[in-house]
Amino acid sequence: MRTHSALLVLALSVPVLAAAAQDTRGTEKKLQQIKRELKGVAQERRQIETQRGSASQQLRAADEQVGQTDRSLQQTQSKIQTEKSSLSQLRVRQARMRDTLKGARVELAMLLRAADRQGPAGPLKSLLARDRVEDTQRLLTYHAYLEKARAARIRDLTAKLAELDRVEAEIAHRTGELTTAQRAQAAQLAQLQRDREQRAVLVAQLDAKYKDRAAREQALGRDAKALEQLLAKLRIAAAK
Repeated sequence: MRTHSALLVLALSVPVLAAAAQDTRGTEKKLQQIKRELKGVAQERRQIETQRGSASQQLRAADEQVGQTDRSLQQTQSKIQTEKSSLSQLRVRQARMRDTLKGARVELAMLLRAADRQGPAGPLKSLLARDRVEDTQRLLTYHAYLEKARAARIRDLTAKLAELDRVEAEIAHRTGELTTAQRAQAAQLAQLQRDREQRAVLVAQLDAKYKDRAAREQALGRDAKALEQLLAKLRIAAAK
């Protein structure tokens, strides 16, 4: 009778044990799958973290370049304002020189007209018309003075023309240099700002990916822990 009862209990427990064993194997298989995925997600998260760190460093460098170029551009613009003031002063000098030059031309024209009115034989006729030696000497001195004054005015006129040309060339040169520098720095700043925006977008994308992988890693970790606890219970139940 006891043997029959034992056999009956054994027969009834076989399906239960088989089901428990099947549940254990299924749980172990699922746990291994989760662990493999967890390992892959953790590795991906670390890679993204490295990429995010590098991208953040490049973004900081881009910020520094933008700031430095912006400061250089502001300095150039400030220098342009200073040079504009200098150019205004140069133009005042230029206007004064034009007035002086105009007066010198008028005086020179008067000297030339006076010489033309006398003609080539003018001084000689005057000498022959004089009776006294003193008058002749004064006339020669006067004509010599006129010739010297004429030559001096011509030299002065030439010097003023050269100075005027130099001032005009200086104005054009300064204006051209400053304009070129300003355009180059503005173009460089615009390009750096575009690069900085692209790096900022990349950092934001990597940050979002990192948070997603980190959240997935935590979720898989919780699932793995729950399966390990379930597997332990199944093994205990199977051992009874």
